Amino acid sequence: MKKRHAAALGIAGALLLFCIVDVVRSKANGILDGISFSGAYADRNGKLLRVYLTPDERFRIYKPVTEFPKEFLEALLLREDRRFYVHHGINPASLIRAGWETYVKRSRVIGASTITMQTAKLKYRLYTRSIPGKLAQIFLALRLEVLYSKQDILDAYVNLAPCGKNIEGFEAASYYFFGKSIEKTDLPQRLMLCVLPQNPAKRCPSAFHVPDELIDARLSLFDEWIKERPAASGERSFVASHPQLVCAFPDEAPHYTRMLELQRPHLAHPQKIIKTTIDSNLQELVESRIRFFINRKRHLGIANAAVLLADSETMEVLAAVGSARFYDDAIQGQVDGNIAKRSPGSALKPFIYALALDQGIIHYDTMLKDTPSSFSEYTPDNYGNTFKGPIKAWQALTESRNIPAITLARKLKNPDLYDFLADAGISALKAKDSYGLSIVLGSADVTPFELTTLYASFVNGGTERPLKTVMSESRAAIGDALTINNFKEHRLFSPEAAFIVCKMLEQNPPPVEARPAEAKAVPVAYKTGTSVGFRDSWTAGFFGKYVMCVWIGNFDGVGNNAFLGRSAAAPLFFAIADSMIASGRVGASPKFPPEGVTKIRVCSVSGAVPTDDCPNTEEAWFIPGVSPIAKCRIHRKITIDTRSGYRTDETGKPYCKEVVREFWPSDLQALFAEAGLPRLSPPDYPPEQSKSGLYKSGYPPEIRSPLKHTEYVFRSSDPARSTIVLSASADADTKELFWFSGASFICKSAPGEKYEWRPSPGIYELTVADGKGRSDSCTVKIRSAD
Repeated sequence: MKKRHAAALGIAGALLLFCIVDVVRSKANGILDGISFSGAYADRNGKLLRVYLTPDERFRIYKPVTEFPKEFLEALLLREDRRFYVHHGINPASLIRAGWETYVKRSRVIGASTITMQTAKLKYRLYTRSIPGKLAQIFLALRLEVLYSKQDILDAYVNLAPCGKNIEGFEAASYYFFGKSIEKTDLPQRLMLCVLPQNPAKRCPSAFHVPDELIDARLSLFDEWIKERPAASGERSFVASHPQLVCAFPDEAPHYTRMLELQRPHLAHPQKIIKTTIDSNLQELVESRIRFFINRKRHLGIANAAVLLADSETMEVLAAVGSARFYDDAIQGQVDGNIAKRSPGSALKPFIYALALDQGIIHYDTMLKDTPSSFSEYTPDNYGNTFKGPIKAWQALTESRNIPAITLARKLKNPDLYDFLADAGISALKAKDSYGLSIVLGSADVTPFELTTLYASFVNGGTERPLKTVMSESRAAIGDALTINNFKEHRLFSPEAAFIVCKMLEQNPPPVEARPAEAKAVPVAYKTGTSVGFRDSWTAGFFGKYVMCVWIGNFDGVGNNAFLGRSAAAPLFFAIADSMIASGRVGASPKFPPEGVTKIRVCSVSGAVPTDDCPNTEEAWFIPGVSPIAKCRIHRKITIDTRSGYRTDETGKPYCKEVVREFWPSDLQALFAEAGLPRLSPPDYPPEQSKSGLYKSGYPPEIRSPLKHTEYVFRSSDPARSTIVLSASADADTKELFWFSGASFICKSAPGEKYEWRPSPGIYELTVADGKGRSDSCTVKIRSAD
């Protein structure tokens, strides 16, 4: 007997423990635990953009019952469950009457489900047309009443009620049928929603047909409604009229919303509509400009484009178009170009110049060389294989000259361009050695999201800030799970460098002449890029507070000679920018230089600090204490013997005259001559006068080959390639160069002349000297592949 009592107590205790655990767990998770809700996305002003199916292929948009219109809830309870707030889950009288008519008399099927019973049926997916199913529904309804409040139960019902097709919940139904949230509906629309769950299969309307049963049910509900509320005259005819139906969810910003949907976390609690940062007006503007541009350029084979537009102040994405036509399989339209890795071409060059400014290599007007150059086995050129010779830093950037950019990139230290991109958070970078110097021309792939973030750092004083995709209220609801890159807020380069690069990019002339007059008042700073093989055309830049990235190309990687940054992507960039400026969205806000930037006078020709010999000067942006302060070496005052034409040091004599001559390095002299613009070579001293070692002013020789800090690999099986070319440029007053390996003489050559040197494996200290005692050196390491 005692054992029986103990067993009974044990069972009772286990049941009690189970009930307690069940109550605690259920209270913590809520009725909607385990129910998936659609990812629903709206623009920044609450306009719905897109709704996605749940894993069980339903459309459900969560909306707390506290946000439903009071009028709607009253009509719903009037039709579904008048005694909802009185009963404890079931209505015994209604159950008895329904059981008698349905199962005993079998005269007709009568429903007696309360809202709590319907919630239990929807929550647990019960089949209630059988007696066991109905009993389970009653038991679970009583359980819900014990565990949850009336508001919790009503909250679950309004979000799970079947409304026809695969639409569940009244908020989803309101958007589907009327194209708006339920709080913006009128009385006829709300009454229509209230009567749908009673027979959703027969009552569900379409855009072309409203079932009579739906009209009758809605009028019947209205008649019940006016018994308790006096109706205004004519209101019944208003209710009898057909509401204007949409019968579709919106389909806007499909790439952007799908990107967010794929990252949306599966949280324990249902999610409301996610408010994105998208501005629907700007989204529509960008899409229309893309359509117009594609139609005009289709004859060139341009069929696709992607555009990303953001606010640099808030870092919110305002418009995002991933392809020209989302549903066009011919262009693989469902690929999202804004998150696709592509080669940016020259679009990364502004960051080389920003780093060079910070490392004291250049200032705004520094003269750079755009001459034919070889870097080991890498021999880059410019588009069209043209070279400018001496070129100012800002001009080299805006004209996208390759040789100056590569030369600057080789001089960058801690960080170089690769380190910069890695620190900035560019994803999926390969090992540094796999890029080499080709990284300057875009061999490191980026996405438009990444490039837009990088360009925004120029407007934000060199500080990188991650882009935001959803508004703050939605971020609070879903946490930080919606991320599009690895960026974090930190400084990439100085405010001074950021400002000067902005000023450089503002000098880039527009690709089109026909622009609105008001658009010309707002500076537009931009840089283009074209990938190798003409596979990608880019333009990225900023105007006012907006930063934008445009990509044109084919997702299958097929190249097209029309895919040039300046002639393909840039016109679309300006079409969007000018439209925004003309609409008044962009103001001409001047950029004031930071305290660390000033203007100085520089030589108009060399860009260096002028001497008394420089005939003309101009202003250039300068970072005191950082920018280079070397004096001009192009203009030099010399004395000429007017009788012989030779240079002399005998000043003050009647036959001597002081003149200013330009002393250009030999590689630039050769380029001038090739262009048909030869420069006057300054005279040298008479042959009988030896000035070696006495006149060291001017340019020292510059070793062009071999490369400094480079390891060369020889193969004994290929002796023809086991040579190193020796070549150097020199000052205009130099005719001969002398090459040495340590103390051993190698050869004599003219400036620019190439000499093939055949050394054995080892480490060599190479020196080249001119006749004036000026020299340049480098260390070369040669290794045998054997």
